[in-house]
Amino acid sequence: MADEGSLSHDIRDAWVFIDDEMIGIYELPARIPILESGIHKLTVGPGIFVSTNSTNRDNYAFYNAHIDQNFNLIAGETQFVTPVSSYRDPGSTYAYEVIDDFESVIVQIDSFNGSQVPIIQTQDKGFVFEGSGSGLVSIKSTDSLAFFKTPTVELIGDGKLTYLEIDYYSDYTFTIYGRAINTGYQNETFELLNLKPTTDEEDEKEWKKAYINITSMTSGALNPAGFYIFFNISLNNVAERVDGYVAFDNIKFVYQR
Repeated sequence: MADEGSLSHDIRDAWVFIDDEMIGIYELPARIPILESGIHKLTVGPGIFVSTNSTNRDNYAFYNAHIDQNFNLIAGETQFVTPVSSYRDPGSTYAYEVIDDFESVIVQIDSFNGSQVPIIQTQDKGFVFEGSGSGLVSIKSTDSLAFFKTPTVELIGDGKLTYLEIDYYSDYTFTIYGRAINTGYQNETFELLNLKPTTDEEDEKEWKKAYINITSMTSGALNPAGFYIFFNISLNNVAERVDGYVAFDNIKFVYQR
């Protein structure tokens, strides 16, 4: 079995089916009315926000659904269900490629393009999401450029569903781009997603998870030999520059073969 990496998640919805007929999509936690009674097959699919967009929700293809083949529905009674999910076994259909979980002092993410700040592995518990380490970028108010990139990886494309998953904390807005390294054509850059600061109203650090659908990039590139992701932390507005931090963890690609 392949190593899917961290099991961190941000499951928002339950996609509910009775005997494979869809009942509805319910934001968790949910109270779900079901008219049937007796023994039925219950399926609960784990729903996510695609690219952090609450208006674009999906039954995440890379997570197993919770299935109870003999769920006893009793008229007039409320029954409590705690669905359990996991990544699907890779087999010949699914693939998982962990880029960096920052558990090693050797960091796979590099600064580039004139970045004035590095990314390092930190074990400071104030910035560690899980495990022993996270990737940390420490920015000063005098910094104006902060760019970071993943190693180049091969991804299938051909319409195969492909996602980038990351856990992150940020004091700044930052933009995620993809770069296709094309054979026989100019390389291409794709703007994938803008992510806002995650500090809450009490100025407390808040980690978030993003499931970023990059299928349009992997399938739309002209003739890609590989791809990399890069992050541009927005420091353009001099008046708004302040000392702060961005932290990353569990950067990985998940895709259909």
